Amino acid sequence: MMNIKATGSISILKDIKTVFDFISNLEKDKLWRKEINNTTMTSKPQINAQAEENSFLSKRKPNHILNLICTQYIENNQVVYQTLPDSNFFLKSSRQAEYISQYETRVIYTIEFDKDIVKQAFGFSLPVFIINMAAKSDMKKYLAELKSVMEKLTV
Repeated sequence: MMNIKATGSISILKDIKTVFDFISNLEKDKLWRKEINNTTMTSKPQINAQAEENSFLSKRKPNHILNLICTQYIENNQVVYQTLPDSNFFLKSSRQAEYISQYETRVIYTIEFDKDIVKQAFGFSLPVFIINMAAKSDMKKYLAELKSVMEKLTV
């Protein structure tokens, strides 16, 4: 099994609590990650909270279901979700909030996933370098959208 990993960061003009509360709640992902149809969480974000994520991988897989569990939670700092051990594919999402100032927060987002999920989506494999390029491109789009959505929020 080979994993693909992409990391990106962006500065958001909001306080750290507002940013962390938003990025730690997977039910908000549909607002900034275009492929997410919806996500349901069993509880508020915390260790062992579980989520069912329904995403549009491709026309072949328009409702791909992933079950995730929160494996790390440090309030106003970091949250990590990953697939359950019996999942067909590995996926790990790490979201970190770093204090810049009272009104500015840096988000560091890392996604790691099994490259075979691409074969599941399209019915054929793609070269790793293409999957890496697509993951990096998606990461930039996610973070730009996250910044846009968060900075429009009125809290």
